[in-house]
Amino acid sequence: MPLSDGRRSREPDRIRVLFCSSFAERGRGGQESLFHLACGLDSRRFHARVLVPAEGSLAQSLRRQGVAVHALDLPRVAWRSGPEIAAALRRLLQLVDRWAVDLLHTDGPRNTFYAALAGKLRRKPVVWHVRASTSDPYDPLLSRLSSRMLLVADALRSRFPSPAARRKIRVIPNGVDLNRFRPAEERSAEESRSGKENLLIGTVGRVEQEKGTLVLLEAFRHLHATGTKLRLRVAGASPDPAYARRCRDFCLEAGIGDRVEFLGHVHPAENFLRTLDVFVLPSVAAEAFSRAVLEAMACGKPVVATAVGGVSEAVEEGRTGFLVPPGEPAALADRLRRLTQNVELRRRMGRLGRQRVERCFGLDRNTALTQRVYEELLRG
Repeated sequence: MPLSDGRRSREPDRIRVLFCSSFAERGRGGQESLFHLACGLDSRRFHARVLVPAEGSLAQSLRRQGVAVHALDLPRVAWRSGPEIAAALRRLLQLVDRWAVDLLHTDGPRNTFYAALAGKLRRKPVVWHVRASTSDPYDPLLSRLSSRMLLVADALRSRFPSPAARRKIRVIPNGVDLNRFRPAEERSAEESRSGKENLLIGTVGRVEQEKGTLVLLEAFRHLHATGTKLRLRVAGASPDPAYARRCRDFCLEAGIGDRVEFLGHVHPAENFLRTLDVFVLPSVAAEAFSRAVLEAMACGKPVVATAVGGVSEAVEEGRTGFLVPPGEPAALADRLRRLTQNVELRRRMGRLGRQRVERCFGLDRNTALTQRVYEELLRG
């Protein structure tokens, strides 16, 4: 993309932020968050640009919103990649200079490494947005090089045990578009009582082992064995074909093949969520802070989720949903049964979930807290 709008067009009263994305496509929680943040900054005080590793749906979406995007692949950091690393760093420094960048905002270990070097060389602050629970071998180095670390959940603090790193931490939960994700018109009482045949349980997430798809299917088999007539819809891509086949084979062997639908990637997600009676998150590995849970709550759905990562910071046990231990299908089935058998409980939890998202997890709040971090750094 042309770099003609560089230093000479700078507006000194606006802070120029360069976002660095780890992925080129939308659909992942981190890229959705980056998109909304880059588009939602107060345009009177901030000017956003985004660096992507390649052209894709993220760049297309951003440009439609008037956000400038540049594609630059930052090579993997390895001992034998010295020339490639140096060339990419030079190119990044040229962009920082040409765009008169004030602050760099990253979302993954690799782009944080490059941005942190550029920040040190150009004396620019670097904000590392930590969106994963799993630690990285470079955490100690990157935490030293970063000016601030934004964590999407308090549960992620365990990645950074050193006192020096923890002084840089700010916790800012993910934000949800409350206009896009909102409840559908409530079903009539007669329709709600028309029989459990109409009740839908659903999940949004990749069909893979970490997301606990097989655990959910086992729980659904428990429900089916009791004579409870429900349907289960699984929305999400299948990056592991072998695991996806195991899931489908399980459904056939368990006699629930006609009750379970694998929908693949669903867009827009809010339309799918509104069709559900109960949302379930069966993850067995740590979720940093599940965007799908927040979106379901914003749509007024009660949630049954495993207590992993930051999920318990979103779901209030017994109030907006239920939390169960990961990898325990019987516990999952029990909580699902409670909700499917009690329409008033579903409605109350769904209503309280929506209120909680409005109070704590709206996009405006997320953006305002992030802007405050930027200004704090630049004042310092």
